Amino acid sequence: MQPARMELSRDDHPLLELLQSVDRPPLVKDPYLFVMRLTSIGAGEPIAVLVNWSGHPETLGRDNSEITADYPHWLCQYVEDHLGGTAIFFNGSVGKLSTLGNQVALPDPETGEIAQDHTWKKAELIGTLLGQLVERALKSGEAPTVNAILIRKSILFAPLENDHFRLAEATGVFSGRKPLYSDGKLDRSTVEKELSDTGRIRFPTGQDIQTEVDYVRLRSGDRVVAEIATIPGEIYPELTNGGITRYPGADYPDAAFEPILRAHLKSRYQFILGLSNDELGYLIPRAEWDDQPPWLLNRPQRWYGETNSVGPDAAGVVLRGLVGIIEQR
Repeated sequence: MQPARMELSRDDHPLLELLQSVDRPPLVKDPYLFVMRLTSIGAGEPIAVLVNWSGHPETLGRDNSEITADYPHWLCQYVEDHLGGTAIFFNGSVGKLSTLGNQVALPDPETGEIAQDHTWKKAELIGTLLGQLVERALKSGEAPTVNAILIRKSILFAPLENDHFRLAEATGVFSGRKPLYSDGKLDRSTVEKELSDTGRIRFPTGQDIQTEVDYVRLRSGDRVVAEIATIPGEIYPELTNGGITRYPGADYPDAAFEPILRAHLKSRYQFILGLSNDELGYLIPRAEWDDQPPWLLNRPQRWYGETNSVGPDAAGVVLRGLVGIIEQR
């Protein structure tokens, strides 16, 4: 532990949005880049740079069989080489935002051609460009004196409606770490089921998954200078920035809209850390939930997100929980 000077910066450079592709309506992105740099007061040496941006690290595609950090490797490498210290990358509103596809087109300076999807070169170009944008952002950062840190946490229970998650618990995928709850109490009840590929299993029947949200507020006097909100999953950007939309074919067309996260944050520097402390899969607005045909906008096949979500109520549980601890007196 050592005394440190903190700098905060953000960037809304147009390139940040162009590095994100969206394949499901509404076409809302979360392009904001937030950066926190810590420097030792005594020696003036860099300690760490925290980078917060949104985009699935999947540039190499689903057929890649090698273990890789994808574009965050080159992002962190650039930051450490040019700014020093340890670079730490946190993904943000990662739901449905990807670096794949021709929406994200980067020229390879070695060939003059557009870097192809599923290649190391494209991952390198994206990460390096993001590192350069971090460096650019810090040139206009500010260094507030923080004299108060508030930390709040809330334990939540999200209804589990996706039987794939129950099957994962039953077959040991979670190694017993995700037991189910009913009415806020641990519920280990099961029923016996016969599955063609795995045989007889004890299928858990509890109602809810337990999860957690957290909120950190940094103050300088009466001014809120920065905030950190944790999201236990992959949240769709319209839930953080606004833009939830009703479409024909939605399963709950009259559902109330969830709170919009950034509307409740009070600072210029709003760090949203996705996949924090838990992974509930995709957090999808209930009004856009589409698990039964007809599909949204008469699409001929189903959308992907619902397959990997605990259910249509999870987003509301998470956002109402977060807003509750943000607004708490």
